[in-house]
Amino acid sequence: MSRTPQYEKLLAQLKTGELKEIERGIFKAFFQKPNGLTRQELVYIVFGARVGRNLNNDTRDRKIRKGIESLRNRGVMIVSTSGGAGYKLNADSETIQRMLRELKSRITRLQERVDVIEHYHLPQKKKK
Repeated sequence: MSRTPQYEKLLAQLKTGELKEIERGIFKAFFQKPNGLTRQELVYIVFGARVGRNLNNDTRDRKIRKGIESLRNRGVMIVSTSGGAGYKLNADSETIQRMLRELKSRITRLQERVDVIEHYHLPQKKKK
């Protein structure tokens, strides 16, 4: 998959140390609002800016999501579910279990797609 020039620029900015600063901002935001935050609220707290109508195209939102991904990859329990908007730090066991079920469900659906693509779009190995 090719990356857009904007996305490449974002990744380059994050490599310069900006990601660590964003991670600190995310932690600070969670301590201000321990009951959870939406993506818009995180952008506002971390960057001091309101997000326009199209959140998905906002580079600040992408930076927040990269920061959350980085923290999660280091074992910080930031939970989110499709059923509720936003993120929460150090959620209870039930919330963690719900998030795990959702992630496992995504894995299952993705594996089904992979299987279909391999079946219909890749040459089949001949049986001997």
